[in-house]
Amino acid sequence: MATQRDELQASIRELEAALGSAPAEMRPLLEQQIQALKDAGALLERAEPEIAKNQAQWVPLSPELAAWFAPVPPVVVPTWIPDDTHRAAVTEAWMRPTEGVRVYFDEDSVGCAVPTGPGSVPIREGLSLTFHRSTGRLESQRFYQQGLLRWSVDYHATGGRALSGFYAATERLSYPEHGLITRFAPNGTVVSQQHYDRGVLHGWAKHWEEDGYPVCATLYDAGRAVETVLPDGSRRPG
Repeated sequence: MATQRDELQASIRELEAALGSAPAEMRPLLEQQIQALKDAGALLERAEPEIAKNQAQWVPLSPELAAWFAPVPPVVVPTWIPDDTHRAAVTEAWMRPTEGVRVYFDEDSVGCAVPTGPGSVPIREGLSLTFHRSTGRLESQRFYQQGLLRWSVDYHATGGRALSGFYAATERLSYPEHGLITRFAPNGTVVSQQHYDRGVLHGWAKHWEEDGYPVCATLYDAGRAVETVLPDGSRRPG
């Protein structure tokens, strides 16, 4: 089972793999990102005893609160590509292109799009996959209609799902979440479930620690925080 430290190490390997083919002007930025992740890993290692101490002091939830804070099943995103797919396995038939759609292959991506002529960017239509360069495993799979994002599943560098949910884009390069968006820790635990209405928080947004203990839950009304519930059952405005 992957840990946060495993995820940091995998992310470092991912950036190090990108260094080999990165343009000279991009290398300093990548090196800064690598160092930042190494610093974060060192900080996490130093903090782990204190984290364990805090966990030991958490108050057990009442049965009612435990049931209320329990994550709901994530929305079913209509993927057909298995989560453990590697880049080398993907064929054009796997992508299920429709009429007039071309499948574009790259070193770390495979995507469906409608050609728009020489010098123009093709319009995404159908499935688009990206892969972690260091392992060849899935980084994301997303589905587009006429260039507009409709759903997405993102993956941790260690291999498990990081996010899943639907989107209500009305213009290209915009990513307004819609409905329930679920985020996962590297160990597979649900750490966030938030309800959106076309990119605006609306409904309950719940958050958990990586071991599943609740952090808080906040109720939103059209983006405005109404109240927050804590694990001890107490409530506060906003």
